[in-house]
Amino acid sequence: MRMRVKGVLWVVLVGLIFSFGSKEAFASGELGRPQYHITPEVEWMNDVQRPLYINGQHHLYYLYNKDYSWGGNGTEWAHAVSTDLVHWERKPVAIEKYKTPHGDPWTGSTVIDENNTAGFGNNAVIALVTMPFEGQSTHLWYSTDGGNSFQHYGIVQHNPTGSADYRDPKIIWHEQTKKWVMLLAERDKVGFYTSSNLKDWEYASSFVRKDIGIIECPDLFQLNVDENSGNKKWVLMIGGNGFNYGVTTGSSYLVGDFDGREFHAETRVKWLEQGADSYTGVTWDAPYTNGNYRYFISWMNNWNYAGKLPWDTFNGNTSIVREIRLTTTTDGLKLVQKPVWGLLDNFPTIMDVRGKTIYTGQENMFEDFHGLSYSIEAKIDVADLTEGKFGFSLRDGGGQHTDLTYDKSINEFAFNRENSRIKIDVPEFKRPQKVIVKPKEGKIKLDILVDRNAVEIFINDGEYVLSNLLLNDMSSDGLRLWTDGHVHLEYLILRDANKSTIK
Repeated sequence: MRMRVKGVLWVVLVGLIFSFGSKEAFASGELGRPQYHITPEVEWMNDVQRPLYINGQHHLYYLYNKDYSWGGNGTEWAHAVSTDLVHWERKPVAIEKYKTPHGDPWTGSTVIDENNTAGFGNNAVIALVTMPFEGQSTHLWYSTDGGNSFQHYGIVQHNPTGSADYRDPKIIWHEQTKKWVMLLAERDKVGFYTSSNLKDWEYASSFVRKDIGIIECPDLFQLNVDENSGNKKWVLMIGGNGFNYGVTTGSSYLVGDFDGREFHAETRVKWLEQGADSYTGVTWDAPYTNGNYRYFISWMNNWNYAGKLPWDTFNGNTSIVREIRLTTTTDGLKLVQKPVWGLLDNFPTIMDVRGKTIYTGQENMFEDFHGLSYSIEAKIDVADLTEGKFGFSLRDGGGQHTDLTYDKSINEFAFNRENSRIKIDVPEFKRPQKVIVKPKEGKIKLDILVDRNAVEIFINDGEYVLSNLLLNDMSSDGLRLWTDGHVHLEYLILRDANKSTIK
């Protein structure tokens, strides 16, 4: 996918930047910068490119527009590295824009060419990238310094469609056929292509979906089912629009089989999450994952209102890194997610409650807590939940709050940000998100990660996930737990996360 926002939102005058939008104390600028989510140092970011694991480091790339504030167009590949997927270091831009006659680099993916199939040397890093030549075409860039900088080789796939929807190449190595496989987003289908050298591509097949809007950012990977190496399945993940399924844009997926040329779905389409702000999601692995899980990260935004969001020094952030597993559930095979191992260990515990019953009128259990970046881990016994409901109010204060509500009578979990400071007049932003969640052994488990302008909610060990932006004033830093009647906390752990993990 490419950057779609071109409008001039800001103007520079005598060295100062003045916003055309609200000037109130909205959580923007450096005060609003997330502490444990990847952000651009300045200006705009969007699509995340699939990371690579190289010599103990994870290399992540994302689309970056350093000229966004004055209306300048074009993206390039910004770069960050990490050894633990929690602490990140920004690196120089890996692929700069407008360095070739073919325009700026858009979305693509990278692989390590261990056996020198492309001719640039063993372990060269190869990036296949969409660029705006012939509408949209596929270009090869290569790196001989471990993915830190890339050189342009040239176009490897001309656009035969006459359409602008021919983008977002995703490359994998298919061991059984000893071929490279590339997926392309082609409007209502995923095109599959094969190659022996990453330069010459042959059409193999198409996978058509007419129910998820314009397809973007496909992904294909194999996982062990329930971490059983004797039972493997392929997953085709597709960025799309969930309007036919009661959700907005995000990552859909199907589980099935792939023979090196064709994907055969064995399940209905499912959605990786129910939140509004998780797009262009990518997955990757490392040798130590052993096919049991993959990592996942996405751009936390939504094209339906990305251009309407107020901002100051930067615009955009990623999700946290998550571990995804293919698990057997009562709803069939499902990708479940949890925060990457080690993330919460970096947050000191400030409250640990065990075996406590909360009654109506005791919502002040957090009255001494004020925070903008924190996490909540809770297991809540709803077996005898009176009056049916309980909930959390996040970023609470001054009439502003974001509400999480569970209604036991209908097994419904709802996320509602209608009482945000900034109200974006777009249905995808205003509409409460609702998901049916049945208790497990009478209990609901919640992992809630709040980071200034972002919240990610994992329900029942990641069977359901909601990622959303928060648009409240910095002064809205309270937290409330409420109930109709009473609710029993098996445990509740509150951790402080007000420390940046991005350098």
